Amino acid sequence: MNSRRQFIQNSLALLLGSTTPAFALQQPQFQSSYKVGVVLDPLFLKHDLKGHPENANRLRAIDKELTNRDYWKYFSAIQSRFATDEELAWVHQSGYLFEIENLSESGGGYFDPNSQDTYLNEFSFDAAKMATGGNIELNLAVYDRKVDYGFGLLRPPGHHARHNQAMGFCLLNSDVLAAKALQKYRGVKRIAILDFDVHHGNGTQDLTIDDPSIMAISIHQHPFWPMTGFDSMTGEGKAKGTNVNLSFRQGAGDQTYLASFDKVIAPKLREFQPEHIIVFAGYDGHWQDPLAGHQVTVAGYNQFTKRCMAIADELCEGRLSFSLGGGYKLNPLAQCVAGSLHSLLGLTEDFEDVIGSDEKIEADYSKEIEELVKLHLNT
Repeated sequence: MNSRRQFIQNSLALLLGSTTPAFALQQPQFQSSYKVGVVLDPLFLKHDLKGHPENANRLRAIDKELTNRDYWKYFSAIQSRFATDEELAWVHQSGYLFEIENLSESGGGYFDPNSQDTYLNEFSFDAAKMATGGNIELNLAVYDRKVDYGFGLLRPPGHHARHNQAMGFCLLNSDVLAAKALQKYRGVKRIAILDFDVHHGNGTQDLTIDDPSIMAISIHQHPFWPMTGFDSMTGEGKAKGTNVNLSFRQGAGDQTYLASFDKVIAPKLREFQPEHIIVFAGYDGHWQDPLAGHQVTVAGYNQFTKRCMAIADELCEGRLSFSLGGGYKLNPLAQCVAGSLHSLLGLTEDFEDVIGSDEKIEADYSKEIEELVKLHLNT
């Protein structure tokens, strides 16, 4: 059996208690056009807290959907590893790293007992280090063209993690650390991080706001937690114009997201000319998600993924990776991830959105998008 298949199979069987191999041995029924690298490690499931929105059942639901669709056989496993202390120090303060390591090793708890949003258990620090190391290896594999595209099924997530603070379910900012690794290990000069999680990626913004070599783009709900991501924050000093926020109130859906990509995101990326694109793929903007108020559909995320692929093909020889962000209702999350992976694989059969759209009419933000065009394309 292919060693990459064996890695994913063993990882899943170990934690999901499955007796069915994640990778089936029969030949695929449909043709895959692209080689997609996937990162998945047993530790990602051991970071868990019953009743918390960001729990291990999210990955189990994704696994079940990918298994039902018989997708595992298409993927190439990327071996994860622990991020080193030196790598973590590129972004995070040593005292903060000691704090979360100590909290995890002592059995866990909430990073901030007052807010009780970001938990750690005895496995959490190791899981976060493994997710970060896996994200680094995934992006290096994509950049080196060992795979066409990549998707990290990572937990815990990272885009709210700041220099010295865990928040919003996030411990280590693995996307910014992966970007730093591309710069240090491969000499990449310009990297874009595109975040479509419904919550603003405040950690990613904070860590890149004055760095002209990393463009941070976020489309999100606002005003909304964490109450950051104002459109007017476009970067500081030499990085002016490399921080791009596209904020929309409740009711933004497929039309808003796709028009924002076509009219703002793609032109800004063409202006920046990245050599590599990292996508923080949060699917909590889906209309059924309980923690937000946007109205994106599975089909809409699928089209957004295809636009990411097209712009990566145009600008950076297809160098594009995804890392898992939010999404807290299990079926929509699993469907959305499967839809994005379907697009990344270039599978020849159609992908059906079995959930469909909300009965409520999507809010019209066309005027707001035109204002964003004026703001960001004149910066």
